[in-house]
Amino acid sequence: MLNLFIGFGIFAFLDVVFPLPNPVELKKFSQLVVDKNGRPLRAFADENGVWRYPTDLNQVSPDYIEALINYEDRWYWQHSGVNPFALMRAVKQMLVNQKAISGGSTLTMQVARILDPHEKSVSGKIWQMFRAYQLEFHFSKTEIMNLYLNYAPFGGPLEGVEAASYTYLGKSAKYLTAGEAALLAVLPQSPSRFRPDRYPDRAEAARNKILDRLRSFGIWDKEKVEQASRELVVAEYNSQPLHAPLLARYLVNKNADRQLIRSTIDLDFQLIVADQLKEYLFRFSENTSAAAMLMDNDSLDVLAYVGAADFANEKRYGHIDMNRAIRSPGSTLKPFIYGLAMDKRFIHSESLLQDVPLNFNRYSPENFDQNYSGAVSVAEALQQSLNIPAVQVLSYLEPAYFSAKLNNAGLRLYYPDDQKPSLSIALGGVGTKLYELAGIYRALAAKGQAGRPRYQIDEPKREVYLMSEESAWVIGEVLSQVALTPRSNSRYIKRYQQWIAHKTGTSYGYRDAWMIAVTEKYTLAVWVGRPDGSPSPGEFGRRTAGPLVDRIINALPKDATSKGKREQPEKVTSEKICWPLGLKKSITDKNHCHESRNAYLIDDVAPPTLIDKENAVANPLQVFTSTDKKHRVFPSCYQGQMVE
Repeated sequence: MLNLFIGFGIFAFLDVVFPLPNPVELKKFSQLVVDKNGRPLRAFADENGVWRYPTDLNQVSPDYIEALINYEDRWYWQHSGVNPFALMRAVKQMLVNQKAISGGSTLTMQVARILDPHEKSVSGKIWQMFRAYQLEFHFSKTEIMNLYLNYAPFGGPLEGVEAASYTYLGKSAKYLTAGEAALLAVLPQSPSRFRPDRYPDRAEAARNKILDRLRSFGIWDKEKVEQASRELVVAEYNSQPLHAPLLARYLVNKNADRQLIRSTIDLDFQLIVADQLKEYLFRFSENTSAAAMLMDNDSLDVLAYVGAADFANEKRYGHIDMNRAIRSPGSTLKPFIYGLAMDKRFIHSESLLQDVPLNFNRYSPENFDQNYSGAVSVAEALQQSLNIPAVQVLSYLEPAYFSAKLNNAGLRLYYPDDQKPSLSIALGGVGTKLYELAGIYRALAAKGQAGRPRYQIDEPKREVYLMSEESAWVIGEVLSQVALTPRSNSRYIKRYQQWIAHKTGTSYGYRDAWMIAVTEKYTLAVWVGRPDGSPSPGEFGRRTAGPLVDRIINALPKDATSKGKREQPEKVTSEKICWPLGLKKSITDKNHCHESRNAYLIDDVAPPTLIDKENAVANPLQVFTSTDKKHRVFPSCYQGQMVE
């Protein structure tokens, strides 16, 4: 007992004098960004260029653990770090064969050598044994196993079974087959000699040696071993994953202290969107790029994030994340002008607006095609993306109020030279970011609630009301009646009969082409243009971004698109209204009801037609016409007969 006490005292003294290296400080993990299901998106090597993907005992195939323990250290769970019987066997083999046959090292001793490398000598082996006892003293068996799983060498710059499994086999160690488990279990014995991508024959022979041992020990039955041995050793050195590279870069910079960053990305959706962008861009000049973001409306999870069409292409400015770049939104803010005006009961869906040359305190906007449609309804103005009616409504809503509402909902507007909000907002005279635009468009499918896109699974869900449920529903219905592409309605609508609301935008000088589409389940925002800000003449929202949106939506799984028919809010009713006054037909004099239309009303309120504040006139108005009543005339300059 005294000797035991003295021995422990000596060990405790040496443990203080020679503390174990801290594995966390000594060997840092690669920063790894994974999708919502744990699949790697992008990895960033440590400062020494080594790849390590964090894992633990519960995340690795049980077959791998069985193969590893029964090949390397059958009594791992029983011994205290050093197996004296294994050491005596190693000494006997060396004496008989006049050379080292095995080192007698336990898994704990191997971890000790990984943390504190030593020379292959008697003194080195003694030091390794001391470190093994330290490990057993300070850590549990499970913790020591986790150290091995994360730091064992697997050839080249690879350390840890998870990094090796993804690199050689293209999948997580959780999903290893029996043959693959045996292959990776033997690889650390001689990583360079058994590398399966370079020496598959050697690797297969080493794997079969483990399989024979597992069978002889009765760990795996004959059938399982035979099936595993029939597996071909087919491995390649897969380059490190590079999916959602720009988002991964952003998340790594945001989480510098995290080794494993779990994103909301769904790799299946990410690949679909990325492939569609890259293929679509072949028809454009080499300095054109595109960006897209797909968001789940319920959870606000960003399922796909493509900040540039071709990350590796310098000519397309692949290193620039256009999802976060400040760009002119064109006409994409118009739906919210009309929606907020409906909430204030300034207008309803069929209110008469003026698409004619107007002057708003010396601001004279023009339409995209430089033509005018005359008297139009709110629905027509929004569907045709007319500029002047949108400015007319914004003048009533007031730019400062509109800007504040958007900012509160998560869309920051960037003004040139610190200018204040003005009527030019309606036509894209500000800067916005794509991911924030997606956040406010989500309101059309979420009862008026905008949301902040979520990139990490532990990120809180943040949503705020931008407009009422009723106005969001009306705006969504109006936008869903527009063809998705210039030539025809989307195949998506025809095939699945789904609701989809969408709005295009084109910035001044053809510099930005936008489309944001909203289904019951998803919000998809797309931008096409040149990152350097140069114009792309003839490329505009519906022609340029519309077909890309159509391609992406059609590529999504059909069972992942919509929940069914949208439910109309109780406070939204369909009523007959009259032009030009805008009031309900039931309360309008027949003489003043020149045209009747079906309108969506909120709270059964039909607001009167907006007047031109700059050129307001008396009502009734006295006018003169020619005797045939075809032309308006003025007494001061007309010489013929007139009718009052």
